[in-house]
Amino acid sequence: MMKKLAQILPTSKTCYLVECGGERCIIDEYKSPGDGSRVLLEISGNYEWGTMLINPWRIVTDSGQVLAEDIRIVGVVTHEIKRISNIPYRVALPESV
Repeated sequence: MMKKLAQILPTSKTCYLVECGGERCIIDEYKSPGDGSRVLLEISGNYEWGTMLINPWRIVTDSGQVLAEDIRIVGVVTHEIKRISNIPYRVALPESV
């Protein structure tokens, strides 16, 4: 199953499958976020999905919180995974803030 997934969505040490808050996405740690990019955030050791907005610069979390500082963008979402069956290797992150 992983071999088939890797052929469709290649992954690496910096571009990988993440599960957070019940959602699964492929994120890329080196991709630069643009206006409207969906991103994985680290906020005080917790993880949450958010959206990057450029003008003015801010990040809005899926829970509606507006952030302007004291966060780390872990990576930019490249693909959202809607259904996974029997994939044993994935990164599971703690629940959101």
